[in-house]
Amino acid sequence: MNEAALKLARRYAIETNQHEKHKIIAFHKAFHGRTLFSVTAGGTEAYKTNFGPLPAQLAHTTHNNLEALSQIMGKDSCAVILEPIMGEGGIHQMDLEFAQGVRALCDQHQALLIFDEVQTGMGRTGDLFCYQGLGVTPDILTTAKALGNGFPIGAMLTTEKIAQVFQPGVHGTTFGGNPLAAAVAKKVLELVSAPETLAGVRARGEQFVQGLNDLNQKFDLFCEVRGRGLLIGAQLKGPHQQKAKDILLQASQKGLLILQAGPDVLRFAPSLFITETEVEQALNLLQQTFTSYLHEHR
Repeated sequence: MNEAALKLARRYAIETNQHEKHKIIAFHKAFHGRTLFSVTAGGTEAYKTNFGPLPAQLAHTTHNNLEALSQIMGKDSCAVILEPIMGEGGIHQMDLEFAQGVRALCDQHQALLIFDEVQTGMGRTGDLFCYQGLGVTPDILTTAKALGNGFPIGAMLTTEKIAQVFQPGVHGTTFGGNPLAAAVAKKVLELVSAPETLAGVRARGEQFVQGLNDLNQKFDLFCEVRGRGLLIGAQLKGPHQQKAKDILLQASQKGLLILQAGPDVLRFAPSLFITETEVEQALNLLQQTFTSYLHEHR
């Protein structure tokens, strides 16, 4: 999806006679996939090592820094690609001012705004797509993974005007248009977009964050708990930095599956349909996890 989005942005510029527009701007620590174009757009050097030469004219700047972005945008800017909340980069959410500023800069320079919502989309943040809670509409949006509830499917959404430059034969995928995948995604959309589902995500997210903050009062592991809905990151501090994997392994021994977003951030992304009781169970297992971790790291 992100490969298609980046190709679409470049082609749109050419097809609309904006031949000077070829620069795509992304952000440090971002993650957009593993194809050569998308890994170049990503902001983690380790994922790009020894795959060069990489596609040209992709620039990176600092997340949530509107001044830094404005300095590298110009008449050659084709598109800006970003995650509404950085997933692999540490669960960092865009400021509202930054989101609106990016949209304004893209409009000013006639560049397309691409939102990578593979992690934040499909109800994860309490809105069907995260952009809906930001008051900013992208020109292109990508989604996958949760779209099929585990069944392989990805999608790129755009406006009718922009889509016109992708005529039949211009772009394709091996499994694109799979009728079973489409049927699964249709049902998932129906379930996830229900108001009661999205309200539940918001409520359980608040419960989880409050529980993490309560645990932190006891264990003093985090300097910050952040995120939105059921995409939550807990930033480890002081002597616990670089220990996310250790805590993750301790949790798995207690029967709790959690993730990390880099070496310093615990990432929580449970089922959108998790119950209040299940959140409490998870928090109890986390308490046991933290107790064991601190005992081993005295």
